[in-house]
Amino acid sequence: MAQNPPFFIHAVICCFSFANLNIMDIKNIKQIVNSDLPNDYQEKAILSILADDKKAIPYIMEILENERQQSKELILETNAELSRALLVLNDENLMTNKKVVAEPKWVAGEIKKHYLKWKDYIKCNFKVNGLP
Repeated sequence: MAQNPPFFIHAVICCFSFANLNIMDIKNIKQIVNSDLPNDYQEKAILSILADDKKAIPYIMEILENERQQSKELILETNAELSRALLVLNDENLMTNKKVVAEPKWVAGEIKKHYLKWKDYIKCNFKVNGLP
């Protein structure tokens, strides 16, 4: 079980709180991160600094909104690519020689573009030329 942080952590946080109201002290955060303190102490000290910054919550909310938008965009685009691939590769279309809505090579190219665009978030499960 973790103990309370050493007194100097409280002193650092208090000094920061009174000296720099409403301003995030990056230098102080760097010192905490680079210290030999246990992680839970570092987290508490950094959170205390963030709690004193009036801009922290709006920044966090903005970051969360951007993440939500990006996730929504990824899901919508993935759904579009999967739907297109399913339509082109549908057994019924291939077996009855019905006119295919799009050429399979073109669809494969669009799927590759999709994987490349979102390479930091999704990966193809198979080794495919042109994909990381």
